[in-house]
Amino acid sequence: MGVGLVYQEGYFRQYLNQDGWQQERYPINDFYNLPIVQVREKDGGPVIIGIDFPGRIVFAQIWKAQVGRIHSTCLIPTSQKINKLDEDITDALYHGDLELRMKQEMILGLGGMRALEVLGIKPTVCHMNEGHSAFLGLERIRIMMKAHGLSFHEAREALPLARCSQPIRLCGRYR
Repeated sequence: MGVGLVYQEGYFRQYLNQDGWQQERYPINDFYNLPIVQVREKDGGPVIIGIDFPGRIVFAQIWKAQVGRIHSTCLIPTSQKINKLDEDITDALYHGDLELRMKQEMILGLGGMRALEVLGIKPTVCHMNEGHSAFLGLERIRIMMKAHGLSFHEAREALPLARCSQPIRLCGRYR
């Protein structure tokens, strides 16, 4: 199963203005009119997960997109009204400063594992796309510590190591 963020403003649309300058438009996505479905509890309410942020909990709904006949993708937006300060975290991809980007990475990494856990999916291997989901490793360690009463070090050692064929290069803003 894939896990990703779904953006309220979607991906931007590029166009050239009359002077030839590139401009962007951010159309608002109506999730109910996209080829995704909201995951619901037995009582019909939306399935919502919580991600711990400093001094608050950020909530995300779980949506699913069916890809082909077998695979599905779990999508987690924060655009609920309950997130008074944080509903804009998943407004748009690459649309903000480093703090917003870090919040998006926390939602993807921590929230992605929590969404899978709520759906009853217990992955043995996780593929992380670059650093976007780096918090996933910490969440897997937290889950292992809680489930088996392990220390951080013991849980870290019990999880498989990631292997990269290419060295990881950090762009200037993450150094």
